[in-house]
Amino acid sequence: MSLAESLRRVIDDLEESRGVALVGMDGILVEEKKQDAQLDLQTLGAEFSGLLKMAGKLAESVEFGGVKEIVTAAEGSTVILRLVTIDYFLMLVIRPDGNLGKARFLLRRAGAQIVTEL
Repeated sequence: MSLAESLRRVIDDLEESRGVALVGMDGILVEEKKQDAQLDLQTLGAEFSGLLKMAGKLAESVEFGGVKEIVTAAEGSTVILRLVTIDYFLMLVIRPDGNLGKARFLLRRAGAQIVTEL
């Protein structure tokens, strides 16, 4: 399954999704699929890459190990970041009333598929 197909499957399988992207740790978007045309995944990816790096350093400094996932819930959306490799992460944006458990599962599944393609 290609990268684009893996991302499309996440969007198709989660009605509440707004967009999903594979982002490099440098903040550069590799691929995206969106339901919401107004959603700026490029800017979100750039900003959240910094958060993911900071959280990783914090977790290691307190000996928690590496960060695998971060969930940020806001009034308008929930953003889930899932590390795929040391260089890439998946970012899924869902509506605030979305099914968080299903979203996390879909990202884990997509991540496992994408690792084989990178």
